[in-house]
Amino acid sequence: MMAPWPWWLTALALGGITVGYWLAMRRPLGVSGVLSRFTRVGEELQFDRGVAAVSQADQSELEAAMLAMTLEAFGDVKAAPVAAPVADDDAKPPRHAMEPAVRPAAGGRTCAPVPSLGSHLTFLLMLVAGGALAALLRGGWGWSDGLGDAFARHVAAGPGGLAVLAGGGMLVGFGTAMCGGCSAGHGLTGTGRLMPGSLVSTAFFFAAAVAVALLLGWRLS
Repeated sequence: MMAPWPWWLTALALGGITVGYWLAMRRPLGVSGVLSRFTRVGEELQFDRGVAAVSQADQSELEAAMLAMTLEAFGDVKAAPVAAPVADDDAKPPRHAMEPAVRPAAGGRTCAPVPSLGSHLTFLLMLVAGGALAALLRGGWGWSDGLGDAFARHVAAGPGGLAVLAGGGMLVGFGTAMCGGCSAGHGLTGTGRLMPGSLVSTAFFFAAAVAVALLLGWRLS
């Protein structure tokens, strides 16, 4: 078995992957969000069809259809009068009263469109293929090889161990849905971009992981 990488080399590799993925794809790196799409395949396929229809539609026809739907929902609403410019002082240029004082930051944080469901399916299949290839190159293959003796001794072996892993995976998926992202999406990409929600989420799930590890260590000692 190969020796593990030094911590600094692993950190550089993870940082390079997450930052490079964002720069290349303009999307955060994560897996659980991809998996969640396959719990509602019908809705996702309908979303993909809608995106394709909008991208192929003529812009003027799309604007006319949106105007017709707006008139149908709200009626013929007259446009509100434009506010007159308000001068703050001599040092500042005049601005409209309804104009926000701080404009949204342009670029840098805008995500790319959501990939199609077929693209995400290919991504998941390649994850499975990569794991299978790694197992073949390692020279071992079987359900029990990946669990290890320590897991079987402290948790369970055989079908019982697989059931524990399946239950843990369901809990991870439930937590991911609650906090809007997985440990990769929040802990790597989100924290690397200093997103407040990711910083809070990462702090909480790391604290929970440390507490569970200490509890298991006390129980098994």
